[in-house]
Amino acid sequence: MLISDSYRLSILGWPGNPTAQNNVALRDQRLAMEWVRDNIESFGGDTTRITLSGQSAGAASIDFYSYAWESDPIAAGIILESGSTRLYPVKSGNESAAAWYNASSTLGCGDASTDPDTLLTCMRNVDVDALLSVIPQGGVNAFVSPFGPTIDNTLIFSDYSEQAPASIPVLAGNNDYESGLFRTQFALFGQTLPDSLWDAYDLAAYTCPSGNRANASLATGNPTWRYRYHAIFPNTNISSQGGAWHGAELQLLFGTTHLTGNDTAEEVAFGKYLQGAWTTFAKDPVEGLLTYENGWPLYDHAKETLVRLGYENAVGTNLASQMLYDAGCDDASLPALIASFFG
Repeated sequence: MLISDSYRLSILGWPGNPTAQNNVALRDQRLAMEWVRDNIESFGGDTTRITLSGQSAGAASIDFYSYAWESDPIAAGIILESGSTRLYPVKSGNESAAAWYNASSTLGCGDASTDPDTLLTCMRNVDVDALLSVIPQGGVNAFVSPFGPTIDNTLIFSDYSEQAPASIPVLAGNNDYESGLFRTQFALFGQTLPDSLWDAYDLAAYTCPSGNRANASLATGNPTWRYRYHAIFPNTNISSQGGAWHGAELQLLFGTTHLTGNDTAEEVAFGKYLQGAWTTFAKDPVEGLLTYENGWPLYDHAKETLVRLGYENAVGTNLASQMLYDAGCDDASLPALIASFFG
């Protein structure tokens, strides 16, 4: 059984208003989980086997959730595809407030000197299209929003290395060349960046955060599996520089490659294997993957336990050492490179 929940985004979900409730997108997700817990048995579900799964920002949201409700996650396990708390930089209260007041003043509702209740009432009565019109849209950096998770040290924390996640099993990973999606998008806008920058972005935004999150799970004694997705098929290949891009696995995971057409036999076989792995984890997050097909080993950063999915488009685990990909994670120059990317 698959349930998809919706939650507010941008200024609607992460408003940044310093005088009102914030991080409401995360609260939306909690309400959705409570509804599932309270109602799923009526649909034939099992409240002890609720698994949270998400990709990119969805994975980051799930990871934020796993820390915010560490003592009562409701979920029995989480699947983090190409996203974690380490992917999205959280904003300080001052940064979020500046974005909020910039929007409110642009819309004629006032600024920090305006009575907070009056300002909020005005903003709540702004037409949604007008409200969203003050948010930067389009262009190659449209995904960098001024509105996002704001540090309150209750739901969103300033330093996740000092926090313990929920004590539940974790399946976490990323794609071999996440940058391929963004590199292709940039090319469509006529912009190019050097290979070194794309490689650094791939490492700092996806590979290293995935490894850090897996290590955090290990540190709390949780059953943990880590993967790296490599598959490239003709009907999912977006460009000559796309590689195993950000989101490339989703069509196979949800069985929609037939909509594109030209499925190859190896693609169909691998898609079934991928779907089987995800559903096996969902059915039994503690031990399921240990016996799936020929078995997936628990992740151990000191051993060859990184599961390379779709390596050379083949079915199976194709195990490797995480250091084959994580070796540059301690490079002190990475933050500056990423800052130049977003700047």
